[in-house]
Amino acid sequence: MKSEQESITLKPAILALIRQILTVAGTALVAKGLVEASNVEPMIGARLTIGSVIWLVADKRGR
Repeated sequence: MKSEQESITLKPAILALIRQILTVAGTALVAKGLVEASNVEPMIGARLTIGSVIWLVADKRGR
């Protein structure tokens, strides 16, 4: 099982990876004309916020 220090260290890296994946997905949606470019950044922010809250709750329940 990972120590708490390892979990704290990995969290920013995992969030950065998720942010990049969402950015690539948003770019693909804009390129296909399914989403306007001005809507991509707020959608990514909303998904990261929701994901962070879910992660926080899951982490707290796991302790």
